[in-house]
Amino acid sequence: MSLVLIYTMATAAVFLICFLAYRSKPQKYADLMGVSAMIALVFAVGNLLLAMYRFPDALLAFPLLDLSLAAMIYRAWQKNREPWKVVMVGSLVVQLMLHFAAISMWKTGALTQHGLWLYVVSINAFFVVQLATLASVGVGHGLDCLRCWMSDRRGVHTLSDAQS
Repeated sequence: MSLVLIYTMATAAVFLICFLAYRSKPQKYADLMGVSAMIALVFAVGNLLLAMYRFPDALLAFPLLDLSLAAMIYRAWQKNREPWKVVMVGSLVVQLMLHFAAISMWKTGALTQHGLWLYVVSINAFFVVQLATLASVGVGHGLDCLRCWMSDRRGVHTLSDAQS
């Protein structure tokens, strides 16, 4: 199975988790839903650019994609200061630095095979951090719903046992 397919499935799974959290509490998880949709869109556009223009030419568009995503999340953080947004913006800023370093090295002819490998592994690692951050918020909501459901069930059983 290719790495792109694995990342595509992971991105779709995270989007689904965030969508379910949003469906449960739209007001609370609207930002989560929007960010997961934007991550999926940036992932799709990035892979489309790689298919159309090949590496390293496609690399020139990546900073713009990540900068727009970071700006959107930062703006959302200003309105509603949630910790997961700080993690997202921080990881995107690191990605921006990695993009600029790789582009600079490429343009000056200093990008070696090892440097390219390090860049790709680092970008993938930060993408995993972003997916894990979004998924943890959605899964946390799901676990909270499960906890409430279990405590409601326990309360019903306790009440019926007391009446017996």
